[in-house]
Amino acid sequence: MNQSQDVLHVEEIQSVINETHQGDRDQEIIDSWRRCIQVHELNPVERRSAYILPEENLREHVDEAEDLLRTARFGLETLYQEIVGYNYVVLLTNSQGVTLDYLCDPDKESAFRKAGLYLGAEWLEEKVGTNGIGACIYTGKPITVHKTDHFHASHISLTCTAAPIYDPFGNLAAVLDVSALQAPRSKNSQSFAQQLVSIWASRIEMAALINNYKSEWLVTFSKSSVFLEIAPDYAISLNSSGRINGMTSKALALLNPKKGIHQGNEVLNELLSDYFELRMEELPLMNRNTPVHKRLVRMHNGETYFISATQTRQPVRNTLGDTPYKAYGVLHGGDKKMESIAHKLDKLVEAEVNILLQGETGTGKEFLAKYIHGMRRVPGPFIAINCAAIPENLIESELFGYENGAFTGARAKGKIGLIEQANGGILFLDEIGDMPLNLQARLLRVLAEKEVMRIGSSKTKHIHIRVICASHRNLRELVEAGEFREDLYYRVAGITFTMPALREREDLKWLINRILAKQHKGQKESVTTISREAEEVLLQYGWPGNIRQLENILELAKLLGEGHINLSDLPEEIQFGGKSKSDPSITFKTSAEQDPESISLYDLLEEMNWNISAVSKRMGCDRKTIYRHMKKAGISVKRLSHQWTENMN
Repeated sequence: MNQSQDVLHVEEIQSVINETHQGDRDQEIIDSWRRCIQVHELNPVERRSAYILPEENLREHVDEAEDLLRTARFGLETLYQEIVGYNYVVLLTNSQGVTLDYLCDPDKESAFRKAGLYLGAEWLEEKVGTNGIGACIYTGKPITVHKTDHFHASHISLTCTAAPIYDPFGNLAAVLDVSALQAPRSKNSQSFAQQLVSIWASRIEMAALINNYKSEWLVTFSKSSVFLEIAPDYAISLNSSGRINGMTSKALALLNPKKGIHQGNEVLNELLSDYFELRMEELPLMNRNTPVHKRLVRMHNGETYFISATQTRQPVRNTLGDTPYKAYGVLHGGDKKMESIAHKLDKLVEAEVNILLQGETGTGKEFLAKYIHGMRRVPGPFIAINCAAIPENLIESELFGYENGAFTGARAKGKIGLIEQANGGILFLDEIGDMPLNLQARLLRVLAEKEVMRIGSSKTKHIHIRVICASHRNLRELVEAGEFREDLYYRVAGITFTMPALREREDLKWLINRILAKQHKGQKESVTTISREAEEVLLQYGWPGNIRQLENILELAKLLGEGHINLSDLPEEIQFGGKSKSDPSITFKTSAEQDPESISLYDLLEEMNWNISAVSKRMGCDRKTIYRHMKKAGISVKRLSHQWTENMN
């Protein structure tokens, strides 16, 4: 592409951004161009190629995706064979846009590498502008970026067609892409490529669900009975109680059609019967031995599908029968520490061992206790008490209860204590480290003798309870300091789980989506969406208040955003990484500079050489705010384009 063509390319982008001309560009391309300028601050005439990661960095990405790469390899090879005569390269990237695997004609490998279509290349939109992989990651949908659809002039000869691959939790895991160095002028020439890429992305998803995701039931369903057993349209995985713990993206779209990219996956842990007129006990009949016409099942929305159910592994049995559901797909979205906890709980669900939960405040200790309670075959009551929240002179009567007339102010009919109320279920003692020492002795007797005595009574009552204790303080250290009984410590700490702090969790994005979905439940409006910029800020924040703080922030942002959370809907301390605008380290030189309308925005843009990032930092606001004030002041984005073309000369 020569310099005059570069100028024409810039002028078209300028006209589109200024909304004076759209031409025949797809809306998704226009949206990407706008992001490149207004969010990523990229220059379309730069000769920018994809960055190739060093070997050691690439190895880290490859190791993280080992299971997916092994599963996807056959799909890549088969797809390549189908297009081998058309001079395409097949690429597989992770959700960070890093190419982890590729296939191409060895004779053309050097040319592909020069174009960045190679192992280790990074294709995020914010790094290299509009491209197939980057746009697919952003939108979560299949897309073709053809020739001049690309943002940077150096990529205009390329055509790229990409499709997303999702993990069983509904999170974007990878992108499958086919690209060519040269292609026919018409974008329609790539429609066949998009169909092939989408088909193989779906097949890789299906294979990953079947091969790598441990479950007890795999349920596939299709509109057509002919392809049900060969190439089903949808697949979900279930645990033994019929709760959904994994699915393909098409299945998620079918069960929850309102869900979009970056939204919550509220389908996880729901019952199969919440969507289909099918009971769990009927599932074993939905196999290949049953005539397919008898496997036509109706959804609650009236649609019908042919179903095939396969028991992938036999459930673990015990004397009390099967557990209601396994600890997968609800406690975590792929975090290794939480996954380890889930696997151990799966084995201990009906055991009589007491559990101690340690971890910072707000990490979800009570949620885990309630989850353990829900796992049991016969749950019984769940009784919780916060030992730090009840005055010391009242905690004894709350725990043990009392007889009538036991003390001044006692109820005439007495009171049943919380320990007694928990009989047959779980007693959750939160912040047990704050329990007075004299009560620790009484609790120890209850746990040892399995008997409780009300205050003012001489009679004991036999009880059968399981105790789960929690504390943000290290009980072992409290024992050494003489503030907690050692014998009680060993009684309550049959097994100890340490909840990871939110800043340590690898599934923060999943948690954000999960919380938004939970907050939406029961409401008529669609699930709250979140902008990529706001999401990135949330992912980078340190979260000293852990999950509790995250829930409060999202609830507030949801109300302010009215259905879509933008960066400006988040508190200042979140936007600025823990600092508010009043923090001395980020104060402005003059009070006038704090308000974009109180100074000449045009003069400031000129002073900063039209660098929007520099202006936004100077003003103490985000780039979108600057663009909004530019539009309000009638300052056209064409000035930015003018700077680009000046830089070319």
